[in-house]
Amino acid sequence: MRSTLAFAVGSAAVFVLMYGLVASAVRERGDSWLIGESETLKQVASTTQRDALYGRIVEEVAELATQELAYDGKGNHLPENTVFFLQTDNSGRPPLWVGPTNNQPFIDAIGRLNVREHTAISIRMAGWRSPFRVVAADLGTDGGRIYLGLLDSSASELLFHLLLWFVFGWICMVGFGFLSAVLGLRRTLKRVDAITTAASSIDTSDLGSRVFSASQPNDEIARLARAFNTMLDRISASVNQLRTLTDAVAHDMKSPITSVRGGLEAALSTDDAETSREYVAKALEHLDRLAEIVTTSLDVAEAEAGALRLRRETTDLGELVRRVADLYTPAFHDHRQSLTVVAPNPVTANVDHRFFLRLISNLLENELRYAGDGARIELRLAAGEGTAVITIEDDGPGFPPEMVGHLFQRFVKGNASEGHGLGLAFVKAVACAHGGSARATNQSAATGVEIVVEIPIGTFGNSQPETQPADELQEARS
Repeated sequence: MRSTLAFAVGSAAVFVLMYGLVASAVRERGDSWLIGESETLKQVASTTQRDALYGRIVEEVAELATQELAYDGKGNHLPENTVFFLQTDNSGRPPLWVGPTNNQPFIDAIGRLNVREHTAISIRMAGWRSPFRVVAADLGTDGGRIYLGLLDSSASELLFHLLLWFVFGWICMVGFGFLSAVLGLRRTLKRVDAITTAASSIDTSDLGSRVFSASQPNDEIARLARAFNTMLDRISASVNQLRTLTDAVAHDMKSPITSVRGGLEAALSTDDAETSREYVAKALEHLDRLAEIVTTSLDVAEAEAGALRLRRETTDLGELVRRVADLYTPAFHDHRQSLTVVAPNPVTANVDHRFFLRLISNLLENELRYAGDGARIELRLAAGEGTAVITIEDDGPGFPPEMVGHLFQRFVKGNASEGHGLGLAFVKAVACAHGGSARATNQSAATGVEIVVEIPIGTFGNSQPETQPADELQEARS
């Protein structure tokens, strides 16, 4: 409504300005006639000898002038009494008058005003509805003056009709603008109502509602509808992912919880202190497993949501890789596996020391579990173009074909796997949180896997070194 009001006021201002320009042009046309005819009458009055015939001669010329002015531009005769001529002097003689019979209102009105020479002014006469345009001309040293007046009824009629057309046009324009605004607003509100209806119909059991905008014009409402549909797609994907996550966590936690409960009940039911301690120790191991599942799940979820809080510090990744590999060497020997570490040059990066320890540990744990007895594993660290590249390869059986496209998803694991399906998901989450990436694939159709992690080695703000406890590697290992 405000826009319609602004349009009405603006268009009215334009029409008023146009009417003023036209009225001024019409008035200037009449004024030019008056000034020209007054100069002609002035010349006649100045050159005519002041004798007994003077008044008659001037009156006849004035009558001819008034008759000439009494026609409009189309040749039509104007109504009578629309032009007058008046001459006055200081000799005491009666004024010369050509015009309406009752001239006293004209003489009185002109006498009260000071009409400047060659300047047309409007003067209202008693008994007349419209004002006369009057010009004056001085006759010379005797102080005489002539006045010529015009009531241009044709111009007045023209301006009146023009005003009516302007008002009619303004009403039509405002009405059309108001109608267009109402129809447009109604169409817009209808589309907004469709979005509101779709939003109100959404609940956790039905996320399939969408606002279809393919046939709509490409305007702000259409972009809003597309953004709304995109938001619904993301919400639907997040809810489905959350359901999968909760189902997987519940499934993986069910076995440890059952084992903890069984162990504690067995510990309470036996009188042998040694046996009771063994049951409690096993229960604690299962609780550690539960804590690991919960902690890793939360870290992966925070990393995927971009909310993982990192405490970066300048770290020599080569030294860190060698330290973790040394910790895992006995475990690889137990599985009759050989681990080769290639990290010839120092590679410094600004990373979170805690999460990077767990990243390397998860990669090695994955090899321990799935590379197979007797496998050869090679862990390499190299500096690329602005990145640190960690590559781990083996000659084991490789990933199951059905898992290749889902290796970094949470709780994705093979049928024979005893893990939680969080190891590689955590690796990618930490890499992405540091601005890097991770990828994994089978080396060939027969054997071997390759996992590559890339981490930027640039500076990420102020680093804040933190003191690492002596048993940090052991904590990461566990």
